[in-house]
Amino acid sequence: MSGKFEIEVKGSVIIAHYEGEMDSALVNDSATQIEELLDKTEANKILYDTLKMSNPPMKLALQMKSFDARIKNKVIKSATVVPGAATALKASIAFVLSKHHKVFHNDYDAAIEWLNA
Repeated sequence: MSGKFEIEVKGSVIIAHYEGEMDSALVNDSATQIEELLDKTEANKILYDTLKMSNPPMKLALQMKSFDARIKNKVIKSATVVPGAATALKASIAFVLSKHHKVFHNDYDAAIEWLNA
């Protein structure tokens, strides 16, 4: 299954939903949309929803780390919802430079609640 993503804004939170197998081009496209929304809206928090995403390769975690470093001054909090330990590890690597980032295991509602607290 090839990957896809959908980006939406709810209040001050940009929500990026990822599904299937992601590749470098899809990650770049989603990053571009997120960055545009950070610039054009009042949103300053990000939720990365990876519950339906296949386990990403390490190179995508490193790609997201570079993206996160670029936007870190525009974001006050971010969270990743993961389906398992392998994705959690890669999320931890991807967002190691974030000011306030938290990984949530299979708990989308808790991630939203934490971002809005």
